[in-house]
Amino acid sequence: MRRATIREFDSLGEKYTNYIAVMDFRFRNLCIKSDPVALLSVKILIEGELQNIEKCADVGKDNDYQFMVFPKYEEDLGQIAKGILETHPEFKIEGKIMPIESIDENGNDQSVDVKYLLLTMPEVNDDRYKLLNDAVDAIHQDCKIQMESAHTLSKAKFAELAPGETKEDLDRLDKELKKLNKQWNEQRDNIYQAKLDEIEDAHNKWLAEQAEQLHQRTEQENARGEEAAHSMKMNPEFDE
Repeated sequence: MRRATIREFDSLGEKYTNYIAVMDFRFRNLCIKSDPVALLSVKILIEGELQNIEKCADVGKDNDYQFMVFPKYEEDLGQIAKGILETHPEFKIEGKIMPIESIDENGNDQSVDVKYLLLTMPEVNDDRYKLLNDAVDAIHQDCKIQMESAHTLSKAKFAELAPGETKEDLDRLDKELKKLNKQWNEQRDNIYQAKLDEIEDAHNKWLAEQAEQLHQRTEQENARGEEAAHSMKMNPEFDE
């Protein structure tokens, strides 16, 4: 198989890789759990210069639904919060203080209060459930169209190169193209389905929490009703 044909085949694979990587990145910025990748696009304005968040803060996960963001310089805390909100206005941001045990310059133990930001991912209620599913479908469709377009252009290129190839090489190329397409189509659709499942799980979690809250309210109201009825029975004036 000629160099030009192999180069075009490799180029198609690289395009598929890039399209799916972009799709995955966009999915991970539709935040449900505390995925650190979602913060890669955050830019912080520090002393007139935009910086990536990792240059001015350390990020940790408190749990599956919360980040802890510690500024490298406490004075940047407000700008960091602003930068995060500009990229992810859906996050709930709270200023917190964490006592840290350390040693002072004289070697004595001391407790230092460290300020940080606690980022909480938004719940997937009914409204957000629909928005997320619509967004994921649109992103997936966009990636699919890009891949199909790249495949069509490559097929045209392979047709131009075909006269210089043997029948055996053309048969092998056709087989490898089918294999390549199957591999990356499955990869794309698996990532898509995993995101849909993540949304579904989060929505079911929210529904369960709503049902539990309703159950607790109902029990409290029933308890208050029973207490009122009992009080009426115990009060002689209601027996007249």
